[in-house]
Amino acid sequence: MARRQASPAGRHYLTVMSGILLGGFLFANGITNGEADADRAFRQGPAVIAADDLGLDMTMTGTVSSGLFGSVAFPFKPGALVRWKEIEAAAAGLSPEDCGEQATCRTRLKMLRETIDAAADQPLLRKIEALNVSVNRLVRYTKDVDAHGELDYWATPAEILALGKGDCEDYAILKLAALRQAGIEAESMTLVVLRETRRNFYHAVLTVAIDGKNYVLDNMRDVVLTDRQLPDYQALYSLGTERAYVHGYKRGSEFAMQKRPASLDAVQPGEGIPAF
Repeated sequence: MARRQASPAGRHYLTVMSGILLGGFLFANGITNGEADADRAFRQGPAVIAADDLGLDMTMTGTVSSGLFGSVAFPFKPGALVRWKEIEAAAAGLSPEDCGEQATCRTRLKMLRETIDAAADQPLLRKIEALNVSVNRLVRYTKDVDAHGELDYWATPAEILALGKGDCEDYAILKLAALRQAGIEAESMTLVVLRETRRNFYHAVLTVAIDGKNYVLDNMRDVVLTDRQLPDYQALYSLGTERAYVHGYKRGSEFAMQKRPASLDAVQPGEGIPAF
């Protein structure tokens, strides 16, 4: 029996609806690894037609919307979301009072504030570049297991300033707090956990959306590039203001057929552990 072909309008409708239904399914069930569940969700009902016609790998993608680093993205609820909300709240109003009696925290915060003030009249991209360099200089790279005694610990901005050391997500978190202090809208910023494919390790960066481009603030370089200038970065999941996405790639793309972690909660960015 021949498969019934959907009209272009029908395919568009089915695609939109499948994305909405899949997002609701993932949030309701607290999925931490979206691949198998995305596959099951897409295989239910006529949404399979839309996914096939669009050339998407159903095990890797949930919507047809474009995402960071050339990915497609759909909502999910990672295990790190509770801690992320705490960190976001701490980043929103970072002040000397958050340092308590920690003199080193207050000193580093003062230095960060001086950079913010010095860049206040600069164009937005220059301001972002200045803060990227400043945080890269303020923090000394140290694995979480050495800094906190835990294999993967997400510190608050004040904790990072007090220690003066941290791994890649700590740099990204402190940059988020600094940019918010500089007046950058929180909604434009996203912490992205990814795989650096050339050297095959997990990593985390902060991205800032400006005029349709995503600029990447990275502790491995002072220069601020766009996500499309970093082809070795494979986005896994991302965290923003009141949102979280898992990322996949269109069928046939470089990353679509590559192995992914069994659980995104097991991903430990910055620890120097091989990704797979």
